[in-house]
Amino acid sequence: MPHRIQTFDSNGPNVKIRGNAYQVFERYVALAREAAASGDRIAAENLYQHAEHYFRVMNANGDPNAHGAPRPVTPADTEMNGSEGERRESEEGLLQPAAPPPPPDDQPPGF
Repeated sequence: MPHRIQTFDSNGPNVKIRGNAYQVFERYVALAREAAASGDRIAAENLYQHAEHYFRVMNANGDPNAHGAPRPVTPADTEMNGSEGERRESEEGLLQPAAPPPPPDDQPPGF
């Protein structure tokens, strides 16, 4: 059975984009990067959210392009996660539970 390619007409903020899910996703990511570069964080976040919608559509449809395309990193992701180094340290802390310190030798167990 042939796989039907679906075409989308997206009416985003101040833009109309037409194409398959991957093309619409790529266009929204490009527009979001342009908005972020110009300093408009609100517009960039809005466009990244539109891009993420089409990323999810690609995954739901089993689109082969979806696996090669990483989810766009939005300004909100960066603010929530901090820098890459901080995120790794926090992830390591979450993966390794802290063990209670051993009791001192001069105290009996249970104190």
